[in-house]
Amino acid sequence: MRFPPHVLLVLATLFWAGNFIVGGPLAEVLPPFGLNLVRWCVALCVLIPLTLLREGVAFVRPAARLLPSLLVMAVTGVLLFNALVYLALSETTSINAALINGATPILALFVAAALGDGRPTGRGLLGSFVCLLGVAWVVSRGSLETLATLSPNRGDLLMLVAALCWAFYTVLSGRVTHTISPLAATTSSVVLAFPLLVITGGYDLATHGHAEILPAALAGFLYVGIVAGVAAFLSWSAGIGRLGAARGAIFLNLIPVFTAAIAILALGERLVAAQVLGGLLVLLGVSLVSYVRREKAVPDPATAGGPASGRPGE
Repeated sequence: MRFPPHVLLVLATLFWAGNFIVGGPLAEVLPPFGLNLVRWCVALCVLIPLTLLREGVAFVRPAARLLPSLLVMAVTGVLLFNALVYLALSETTSINAALINGATPILALFVAAALGDGRPTGRGLLGSFVCLLGVAWVVSRGSLETLATLSPNRGDLLMLVAALCWAFYTVLSGRVTHTISPLAATTSSVVLAFPLLVITGGYDLATHGHAEILPAALAGFLYVGIVAGVAAFLSWSAGIGRLGAARGAIFLNLIPVFTAAIAILALGERLVAAQVLGGLLVLLGVSLVSYVRREKAVPDPATAGGPASGRPGE
């Protein structure tokens, strides 16, 4: 069954919102790079058999022209992004981190332009800033005093680097999935990153150890590996491949909205008016960027005769 790209991107951000709820307690069990290693070990147990079943062994040897992009995706999206987020959250507030992460779509616009994938449009920038305002209103619960007292620190710099890493991953993912399927692209990037994951994660575990691993933590590892890892990355790559990075990246701003909704439904947190207003601003910003000139969305190679070796929409 083929889902529209907008649905795929919404699903990816919903899965990642759950990652913020589940990943917080896990970060107290394992150090950041150790947690990242465990996450992708779980993910590879699903990705490799699934890719072999759907793609055969061809994904093991991607075209030479794709290797630079896949290597950058491996370092930025697989190795660094989540580990840097976990590190940043240990040194800054969740509000600071969410606000900086909300700037990722803006960074993606400029990364895409720098790589020759089009210039930022006025509507795109306007939608991104509206989303950023909505994110600020959600995470601060409408408190101007909270926003005014934010102070930058080393954790904020780490979060900014993480956001830039994800901007690069998003733009390159959109390029690569014009040629190979999202499944092959995701698996290849994780496999390429795995030696570095073992080195950094193994060192982190050897030097920092881990807390007691309870059954709840094991369930959490399955979630961050399979749902927030495999399902979210595949949905994101497929959606970006068909919608384009500049328009698709704006969906990242749904993450704090979904995170707040999950916290209200699952953890019993109280819904406040500021979260509703902020969520509506985010939805407005997403609409401004993603629903303009829909007929100019990136064509699906599987249906447009492009040089696809897989089935990007699946």
